Amino acid sequence: MAPIMTQSHFNGRGNSMGKTTASVKNRWNTANYRQIKICAPPEIASAFKSTCQSDNVSMSGEIIAFMKKRVDSKALSIPEKDLLMTRAGRRAKLYSLIHELYLIKGAEQAYQENIPSNLQGSIRYDAAEECVTAIEEAIDLLNGAF
Repeated sequence: MAPIMTQSHFNGRGNSMGKTTASVKNRWNTANYRQIKICAPPEIASAFKSTCQSDNVSMSGEIIAFMKKRVDSKALSIPEKDLLMTRAGRRAKLYSLIHELYLIKGAEQAYQENIPSNLQGSIRYDAAEECVTAIEEAIDLLNGAF
């Protein structure tokens, strides 16, 4: 037997409460998003759609992530520009870069240490050694900047 619905379960128009109508969703999307029409070759479009479905991500989300990455790569964000306007901000950014260099140096040293002993002295080993030395020199120069 179906449950009895009282007047309080309806919103006055005969629709069950708690369900968002398509018109409400469309109004919200219009106010908060901009539509972009994309034309792509059918094989690319279908491959993109199936890849998104298999990865369980939305196609819009993937395109938005690409757009954000592209915009961020072209211009500094306003807060970062403001950060670089002060000496303390520039110093903080420089220390952040030095930290990243230490991480890269550590990864390169780990790579170098994992080269088999019979390949030590090889071109690969020498290149890794030169890379570590160059990073150490860069860190020393950046530490002396302030």
